[in-house]
Amino acid sequence: MSTVSDARVVRTREALRRAMTELAEVSPLDSITVRAIAAKAGVGYATFFRHYSDKDALLADVTDNLVREFLAQAAPWLQQRDRTGAAKFLCTFVESHLAIYKALIAGGSGDTVRAEMLRQTMATMSQTRVRRPEGPKDDLVLFQTVSGILNLLAWWLRNFDTVDADTMAEIIERLILTPVSTVRRQPPPGLGGG
Repeated sequence: MSTVSDARVVRTREALRRAMTELAEVSPLDSITVRAIAAKAGVGYATFFRHYSDKDALLADVTDNLVREFLAQAAPWLQQRDRTGAAKFLCTFVESHLAIYKALIAGGSGDTVRAEMLRQTMATMSQTRVRRPEGPKDDLVLFQTVSGILNLLAWWLRNFDTVDADTMAEIIERLILTPVSTVRRQPPPGLGGG
């Protein structure tokens, strides 16, 4: 595999990620082939395999980039603990990347992709915590928050025409963020500080 530091590698990987995203806007993930991705990216078939072992590895990279982009842009709301602002930003972000999120979260590979997004988000959030974990409740709360949000997003993306972004943000805030905030402030017995 090539190193990421090479400018050509960076450009090629970006072209492959963009091609995957664009193809996912018009085709189900299951029907997208490595040949189609390579052709759309303007690279050779063999070149694809110099960068990714298979389509799933590319999909994981696309997912990772979306998670990182979201977390970087959402940092102000997360740091201020602005639940309403964070929920609105999340829904606006998803809406602005609608096609790829529909393909990734609500599509045929949705369960697999949501599991990967959960893993990546939890790993990233664990590494960037402002304060030290306070025992098992921190991991549990993070798991519940991310899982709940991803599942609500999957539902929303399947029902996108019936629920607007502001309404979905309120649903996320009321069903996930506010209850989780309560558990953090008043943990059940056995989940207090570690």
